[in-house]
Amino acid sequence: MPDAESSAADYFAAELRAQRAKRGWTQAETGEKIGYSGSYVSDIERGARLPTREFALACDRELGTPGTFERWQEVAKRAAYPSFFAPVLPYEQEAARIHGWALGAVPGLLQTERYARSVIRARQPQAGDAAVERTVTARMERQTVLGRPRPPLLWYVLHEGLLRHQVGDREIMGEQLDKLIKAAELPGIVLQVLPFTAHDHAGVEGPITIYERVSAPTVGYTECYAGGRIVEDGEEAADLLTVLALLRAAALSPRDSLALMKQIRRDLDD
Repeated sequence: MPDAESSAADYFAAELRAQRAKRGWTQAETGEKIGYSGSYVSDIERGARLPTREFALACDRELGTPGTFERWQEVAKRAAYPSFFAPVLPYEQEAARIHGWALGAVPGLLQTERYARSVIRARQPQAGDAAVERTVTARMERQTVLGRPRPPLLWYVLHEGLLRHQVGDREIMGEQLDKLIKAAELPGIVLQVLPFTAHDHAGVEGPITIYERVSAPTVGYTECYAGGRIVEDGEEAADLLTVLALLRAAALSPRDSLALMKQIRRDLDD
């Protein structure tokens, strides 16, 4: 775990212990008052779990420390991501429309918790359980952007290979496919599948995400092994949008993409 994350998470845990000790509350009593289990509070204090924003807000509310836990949770959350990805988070939060292309794994905004855990574990085989769980929590919290009263439009092109490549076991992959199918049927989310039959596609150089903001320039993000790059130059961002347009033109329609995802889901059970 990076030092910044350790410091923020440790401070959060120490402050929580101090505040509840000041009131003479046990972990179980603290959990009951803020709406969580005593074991969840224990996990936070032991550093085995990264606190969510909801947990931090509940602590501030019940312990009378407005902003304290919220601020440290934000620091710990950002530090849970690789240094090259953390600067992307504000763009994701500000975006009115998020466009993307994924060919290796389901995008983080659409992953299930168990799928995310399997992907993270495969990528970091030497990481301890606590470090993996903190990363999983941070990734799941990103998805709260889709639950806002006015969530961003999410439009992704997914390579057929990532739908067929099994991550975790069959149950985990089935759960992930179910989530994608459900997402594709929701308003505000557009999913297209680039099938194996689409030859010489424009996305071979890697994943792309574009963040369109209402009152700020469009920003792109590209990623490679152990690194990523934010694209702020207008001409370069326009080039990325062209790549996405070409991929959408080569991909199946949203209706046909949904049908293919359902077929792949049925194939998994055969």
